[in-house]
Amino acid sequence: GFASLFNDIHLVRNDQNGNEMERIRVPIAYGPQQKFLRRLDRIGTDFDQSQIRLETYLPRMSFEITSLQYDSSRKLNSVQQTVGYNPADRGSLKRRYERVPYNMNMTVGVMTKGMEDCLQIVEQILPYFTPEYVFTLKAIEGMDADVDVPIILSSVSLAEGDDGSYGDYGTRKINFATIQFVSK
Repeated sequence: GFASLFNDIHLVRNDQNGNEMERIRVPIAYGPQQKFLRRLDRIGTDFDQSQIRLETYLPRMSFEITSLQYDSSRKLNSVQQTVGYNPADRGSLKRRYERVPYNMNMTVGVMTKGMEDCLQIVEQILPYFTPEYVFTLKAIEGMDADVDVPIILSSVSLAEGDDGSYGDYGTRKINFATIQFVSK
């Protein structure tokens, strides 16, 4: 559900007159940013350099779960049970103990060739979180109701650097944005 929030991020490139020349859908995949940086390092070693260019890999977004933390402020009585009627199973009752609340910390990484592209992507994400965005997860089991999940924007950081090519800033500079979220 979390990654689907970022499925419709597009990067628009304009000509000198402000007319749209190109619209790129920014792909998102699970994994740390280092995973994608290692792919960039392989250009020229595993692949033919003339056919693969850095621009074909960027822009790119990644996300990962960084930690889970127990949230005692939302804890309900553990002995309390939810009972649900299951008509498909000859009218049997299903029981479940109360859920245990956790906060899931997640990171979204943005990698682009230029800072303008990086800022354009971040500008499409930030307005939805004021500082939270609530979406509904559909219930999996018949006895559970749909669940509203607030996702809170914690921080945004921007950085410039190289992709690991050790100082080749003229040809291999990359811009990063790291966006931290907490899902309750």
